[in-house]
Amino acid sequence: MEEELPEFLEILKEKDPEYAGNILENYEKRFSDGALSAKTKILISLALDAGNGDIEGVKALTERAKELGATDDELLEVVEVVEGTCSFQGLSAASKALE
Repeated sequence: MEEELPEFLEILKEKDPEYAGNILENYEKRFSDGALSAKTKILISLALDAGNGDIEGVKALTERAKELGATDDELLEVVEVVEGTCSFQGLSAASKALE
């Protein structure tokens, strides 16, 4: 995992490198291509973060999704699904994916 880590993982990496390494290794396995593409998995995660109101997560996952080839239309559909399942609270966070 070469991208910049969230602050909480940087702290964990400093305090317990072995444990943090295991988390990062599992992350890499979970978010690589399998039955679902890596991009699809990131878009699902983006929707879940939006539903939970995690704006920073939405921003980070949007960037990652774009790196994996997500289009503006795909991001818009994710935003629409979030609104349909989480109402305006989810829409507020999900809309950050469109900025």
